[in-house]
Amino acid sequence: MQFSLVLAVMASTASAAAMGKSKQMQINYYSDSTCHSFQGNVDVTWATSLYDSKHNNCYNYQYGNSVNIAECDVKAGCLCNFYYQKDCTGGATQQLQGNGNCVGGAQQLKSFACYYR
Repeated sequence: MQFSLVLAVMASTASAAAMGKSKQMQINYYSDSTCHSFQGNVDVTWATSLYDSKHNNCYNYQYGNSVNIAECDVKAGCLCNFYYQKDCTGGATQQLQGNGNCVGGAQQLKSFACYYR
């Protein structure tokens, strides 16, 4: 009985994490254009699956001069699209997790949506 309870709790915890209850990635903002002078961050807890048809995860935020995905806590990988308009509209520049993933011109970006694979 205890073993079943432990498995149920573990499954519940994994399910909560998959549903966006815990931090999935960290977006860092920088005062320079090359992602070196850290200015602040946003912990993403609302990312959705890249393959899910319900992509309603836009976050309106504008800060700094450059931005990157500094930390991806999802094993299969993280991806964010940064948009030039609020509500994830207008042109977008795609940002993948990994080395060299700095996007300059963050002062022009007004929203983003993040996904996990």
